[in-house]
Amino acid sequence: MRDFLGTFAISLILCYVFLLFGGVFIFENFWAILVLVAFIIAILITVFIHQETKIEELEARIKTLESQSEPKE
Repeated sequence: MRDFLGTFAISLILCYVFLLFGGVFIFENFWAILVLVAFIIAILITVFIHQETKIEELEARIKTLESQSEPKE
């Protein structure tokens, strides 16, 4: 959860900078769009980070299993 909140804060700042330089003219309600976009970006980034962690854990498990097994030739 702490990782998600950090990611959310970073994406909130990036969206604020984007909307500050002309994005406000595209959308009428600045804060609602800002929070919505930052929330979606934070969810996507958090999912990818957790997916990367799981892949690394699986790679470590596969290496352990491969080192334990002996060749059958």
